[in-house]
Amino acid sequence: MGTKETEQNALSRRDFIRLTGIGSGAALLAACGAAPATPPSAASTAGTGAAAAPPQKTTEISWWNGYSTNTVKQVTPLMIAEFQKLYPGVTVKYELTGGPPGGGDFQEKLLASIASGNPPDTATVFSTPAEFAARGSLQAIDQEMSTAKWAKPDAFFSNPLKSCQFQGKTYGLPSSAGAGGIFLNVEKFKAKGISTKREDFPKTWDELKRLSAEFLVKDGDTIKEVGFVPWTSLDWLPHVWSGLNGGKLFDATTGKYVLATDSNVEWLNFWVTWLDEQGGGDIEKFNLAGKWGDTYPDHAFQQKKQAMAQGGSWEATDSEIPFEWECVKFPVGPSGSKSVTGFWPNWWVVPKGSPHPQEAFEFIEYISTKGWEIWFQGIMDTPAWKAFPADILTKKLVAKVGVARAKDVNQFFAQYLNDSVEMWNSPVESFADNTIKDMIDQVLHKKQKPKEALQAAQTVLQAKVDEVIPKS
Repeated sequence: MGTKETEQNALSRRDFIRLTGIGSGAALLAACGAAPATPPSAASTAGTGAAAAPPQKTTEISWWNGYSTNTVKQVTPLMIAEFQKLYPGVTVKYELTGGPPGGGDFQEKLLASIASGNPPDTATVFSTPAEFAARGSLQAIDQEMSTAKWAKPDAFFSNPLKSCQFQGKTYGLPSSAGAGGIFLNVEKFKAKGISTKREDFPKTWDELKRLSAEFLVKDGDTIKEVGFVPWTSLDWLPHVWSGLNGGKLFDATTGKYVLATDSNVEWLNFWVTWLDEQGGGDIEKFNLAGKWGDTYPDHAFQQKKQAMAQGGSWEATDSEIPFEWECVKFPVGPSGSKSVTGFWPNWWVVPKGSPHPQEAFEFIEYISTKGWEIWFQGIMDTPAWKAFPADILTKKLVAKVGVARAKDVNQFFAQYLNDSVEMWNSPVESFADNTIKDMIDQVLHKKQKPKEALQAAQTVLQAKVDEVIPKS
């Protein structure tokens, strides 16, 4: 999906994973075991007196992906080697250059290869499979899932799997589903005598707003420090804030956008009130006071100008937070009933026309389940597979906080996925992502009232859905 909101000028989590090295490749290799030795050549086995075994017939499958980080370059060969041990008749051809073979825009080239009837066997995509499926670009995998070793339909957290579904069929698998939450600066809380225990954190939006005000520091009209900023991470968390107040943005069952509801109006009005009370009322001036965003080094949270920041589970290792932190659940809105979270997956698909669809499914099944046990040791992407072993931890997190704390953090985010909202399930997801961010921007700049902005965005998005999926 797209990058973070314009005012933050930050890389998206997907861009971060693809463009930076996460962790130490050498350490990961030591943790996971050395790469498998090269099979002995025919010459090395000649003259042993044993009859030469007939060469085994192998099927080569191609995998397109957009990965390029140093750690991924270390992890991937280990995963592929283990897959080929399980399926000795299959070899995987791939490259890790951050784009498709030969260069070019990944998505454009993938869609062109599918349209021309010459697709790869499988691919990792960074837009929801629902969007590709609506174009007829992917192969449904429900039949394969029904007899799968590890990837039966009930093997994954429900809503992450729904992000791979369109009109009742499944078109991919989510290997990860990094959940969202709120990160706390423990030192700042302790300085004010405020508990950082998860059970003591605010349970309602009003309580969160009052807590945030405790950390507000101003010099005249100039904001120096804040407690919390709710309107960040707009590339994926609007679904969560709507859900926290009992609403949603898109109903996949009916194929309808449902933005213009009372609960969503109440949510955006709450944000405007927050901006007026703690942000000076002027979003442009407020943004000049700091880079209010997630937990990465160039943002106010790491600069100790912000006591709380929302972000994804991957930030527990990726953002290299240099001080003690805690992670807690989102509070509930006045019209909501429980705390909910969102998620950001990696998706693996079988393109329409895959030359070897069965082997391709076996590959994405393995990667999204057993293979993720190798990936997760190097990169903290919370698994979407519910049977993922709880004792497998990201080595980088263990080194930073110890085994007990690492288990606690993993358990927190994994259990929170049981309460995730439905998201990433629209046939026009990329377009909708930008439209919703623009709508929120209009509201925070006070160019439109929440109700009219939500109605206008809903009209635009529904027209786009109807264009992609004409009514029968």
